[in-house]
Order: sequence, then structure tokens, then C-alpha cells
Amino acid sequence: MGRELFGTDGVRAVAGEYPLDDAGARAIGRAIGTQFAEADQQIVIACDTRESSEHLVELVSAGMREVGVNVVFVGIMPTPGLAYITAQHAEFVAGVMITASHNPYTDNGVKVFAADGGKLPDSAEERLNVDIEVGVPDRSSGGTFERHDLISEYEAHLVEAADTLDLHGVRIAIDSAHGAASGISKRVFEHLGAEVVAMGDAPNGRNINVACGATNTAALRELVVARSCQFGIAVDGDADRLIMVDEKGRECNGDHLLYLLALANGYDAVVATVMTNLGAERSLQQQGVKLERTAVGDRYVLERLQATGYQLGGEQSGHIILTEFATTGDGLLAAVCTAKAIQESGKSLCTWRDEVTVLPQALVNFSIDDKSKLQSPEAQQYIEDQTATLGSAGRILVRPSGTEPLARVMVEAEGAQDLAASMAARLQELTR
Repeated sequence: MGRELFGTDGVRAVAGEYPLDDAGARAIGRAIGTQFAEADQQIVIACDTRESSEHLVELVSAGMREVGVNVVFVGIMPTPGLAYITAQHAEFVAGVMITASHNPYTDNGVKVFAADGGKLPDSAEERLNVDIEVGVPDRSSGGTFERHDLISEYEAHLVEAADTLDLHGVRIAIDSAHGAASGISKRVFEHLGAEVVAMGDAPNGRNINVACGATNTAALRELVVARSCQFGIAVDGDADRLIMVDEKGRECNGDHLLYLLALANGYDAVVATVMTNLGAERSLQQQGVKLERTAVGDRYVLERLQATGYQLGGEQSGHIILTEFATTGDGLLAAVCTAKAIQESGKSLCTWRDEVTVLPQALVNFSIDDKSKLQSPEAQQYIEDQTATLGSAGRILVRPSGTEPLARVMVEAEGAQDLAASMAARLQELTR
């Protein structure tokens, strides 16, 4: 197995194909069990609603049992719920989530959380890659147990985070992407008093993320307007992302939500990634809020939050981390906290959204076999020249994909789409 099996956010591939075939999934389980547990210790595991998820749970669990681990299966649960449960129970030395997040149902993946509920650093994932490739010896056989009651514990955590929030008389729409938040999201917000108009909450194993959820809010935007909802909530397949919709049917992405949560909670600094819109950064600066950027990936955001002591960070894609409550991006938790901020501020989500002036943004991908060629003198000089030409009118970012043989060109400026397309075409020529 290759050393880059664990990528930006764990393993992700087509279910049933290497490395998520039967042998590969068991090898992944053996490596996880060996690295994180002594014999007879417990690792907790959960999954999303894909038709392949429970089979992969069985395979990864079998691998962990072969090296002496006792596996505790909690059932279908959002990824951040699994992280929360891992951190709250001292008997769990790690957590494993079977999910491919926002990918189509044909894909699946494995995410691993340390005992504190945090995502793994690069060094830990590199060790897992070595153990999967080389193999690990058997230890005494472990067992499998089920703890479906832990889902209720996570739901109670979300309600507790709402504190005094009372949504009686408020109508909201929630799109659960036919994923891991199906059922949970509706129950939480109904407990808080809201009238919930639900969609995307009837998973059949193959409809996860299909024309719904945080990556496709078209249907939710129509529903919010048609049913006169105060706002809409969309999470992705494993519910670690949040995108919201205001009462006018306009999408509010992670940049809008970071602005709202920072101002409503009085934070003077936030952590975001290189993908956060320059306009959002300027809007925050105008309000006296500093923005620090990291590489793409919510684990890098969390690392910077821990280093600085800041309490809020996130990504444009909807990963929002509130360190007071969580160790990872949590779509439902962020939705609860945003609803609370809206209510306490007395301003609608529409009003909050209008305070953020974003620059037009375009992202164009191009195929690249050798990503190191992006660092060639010719490619770097071309990027520098284009950046200098654009000047303070916008921003250019060129980076390799962490999971695919692609490079990404992001441009923020007037005429962004044309510039991004022309840059992608030229860089593809320079990197052949």
C-alpha cells in the first residue's frame, strides 16, 4: 500500500476497491488497532448511511479485533458526534468513522480520531500508512459490543450547547443530505421549540448527498422561500459541514457564518483557510476582527486554534469549529450556535449576510500528473506575474489537490472566471 493512503482527511476511495476492498479494510483496522490500543482496550466506531458503510464497519472492526481491540459500535452517527463521544469517554482510546463525507454513495472512507476527539496529525497518519503497508502481528482476539445509547448523549450535548435558545414560533427548514444527521437534526431543533420543515432525511443507502445537503442547496433554497422559513440549515453526508440559507433563499457559506459568529460572540480573532474570501476577511477587519489563515483542512484550523487560544475557526466549505464545545467541525452544533446568535442579536440572517461583501470567486481545476511541477521556475514566475498584475484588486491561489491528480486555480476579483480559466490553461501547458 502507498504511503499516501491516509490523505488530507483519512482514507477515501470507491467502496469495494483498493484500499476499501475486504483485505484493505481489514489491514486498515489492524493498523489503527495496533497504533492506538493495547490488548483489551476499546475503540468506538460509527458510520454514515451509505449502503457500503456497515460492511466496512464489519471489516475494519474485524481487523481491530485481530490485534486484540474491543470494538464498540454505536450505529449511524454524524462524524462530529463520534468525535464528541470519543472525547467524553475515557474508556475509548480512539474513534473510527466510516464515511466519505460529501462524496457520492459509491465512495466511502475511514476517519480516525485520537482519544481527545481531535483529528490525527500528519505524523500519526504517516505511521498508519507504514503499518498498513508492512503489516502488523496478531495479538489476542478482541470482541464487538454495541452502544446505541451514545447517540442520545450526543443529541443532549447539542441541546445543552443551545443554552437558553427558545425557537417556539420559529419555522426553519433542515436538509440532512439523506446522511448521518437524518432524524437527529429534526429531533434537536424540535426539542428547542422550532417548527421544522425537513428534507433529505430518508436515506436509502444510495441517495446520500444527491441533489441535497451542504454541497447542493438549490432545493433547500426553494423550500425556505416557499414555506416562509426564517432560515434553512444544510449539512453534508456526515454532518461535519454547515451551509445556511436566509429567508430570501440566499446561500450563506462558511465565510458568512464565521463573520456572524465572530461578531455576535465578541471574538476579536478567527482562524480560516487560504480559501476564505478576501472580501470576508476585509469585512471582518472593518469590525476589528483579525483573521489568520491556514492550509485547507479543518484539522489545520484546529491546530492553529489550539496554538493561539482563539475560539472560532472554519472553512468556506462549511466546517465550523467552536472550541468551547467541540474538537472538530460540527454542522449541527454550528447550526445551533448560529440560531442562538441570530436570536440574541435581534438581526435576521439576511441582515447578517448583507454585512459581508465578498469578491467574485472562481475555482478551476486542471489535470496534472506530477504536482511538483507547480514549483518549477516557469510556473512560479507565471503565477507571480499574474498576481502582480492583479495587485490589491483581488487574490490568486494555486495549489495541488490533496486527494486527486489535479491542481486548483482560485481567483478572487472582478472577471474571476475568465482569469482563472486562462491561468489554468496556461499552467497546464507549463506543467506537462
